[in-house]
Amino acid sequence: MLEIVREYWLQILIGNYPSGPLGGVALTLLLALAGLLLALPAGVILALGLTSTWRPVAAASTALVFYMRSVPLLMHLLWIHYLVLPLLLGHALSGFTSVLVTLVIFNGAYLSQTIRAGMDALPKGQYEAARAMGFGHLAALRRVVGPQALRNVTPSIVGQLVILIKETSLGSLIGLAETTQQFLDLNDRLGNRSLEVFALLALTFFALCYPLTLFGRWLEKRYATQPKAASAAPIPAMLPVLGRKKA
Repeated sequence: MLEIVREYWLQILIGNYPSGPLGGVALTLLLALAGLLLALPAGVILALGLTSTWRPVAAASTALVFYMRSVPLLMHLLWIHYLVLPLLLGHALSGFTSVLVTLVIFNGAYLSQTIRAGMDALPKGQYEAARAMGFGHLAALRRVVGPQALRNVTPSIVGQLVILIKETSLGSLIGLAETTQQFLDLNDRLGNRSLEVFALLALTFFALCYPLTLFGRWLEKRYATQPKAASAAPIPAMLPVLGRKKA
């Protein structure tokens, strides 16, 4: 196994770059980070849709989240890569674009439920005080409820990044040269060393995901032990913050 690492470490890390497209671990991390950065605002928008007071918006958001969470990620990837994007744009797109779009929509649906749960966990007095001060529904969510909810779900967002890293491996099914595809290529090249190759693949994903898992647990414990000032404070204590509404 160490011999494989010594000989092919560069291919594992960056694929054929710079003589070819970026691949390997670098591409996996790029996809996961870009997917999270784009899925987070998508999740916020969907969470706002789920909590909307306008019933058509709430119903459409609920239907989209239900569909995305009920169908396997693999099916979404195949649909988007081979049918939806070519049909909408008139031509096929790169595997990177297809995987990124799929990850953003799929994980945005999951994050919307996480963010909504973070909003529901806050005392109702936060929202009611904001409305009493003259904020509209969206303004109360954006300026009062939202920032607190996002802080509460930060450990879950870190956990979602771990999931994203593992989900990028599906890109190998459409020929994307991420980490899994690099190891599949190594397996074809080395022939009778499959056990070592796939053990090394598992260790690579473990090395990427386990530190993030520990970080997420640390955040969860830290937030659990910190006093929840906003939750414990009486509503009048929030009034100076709420009063910053523009005239």
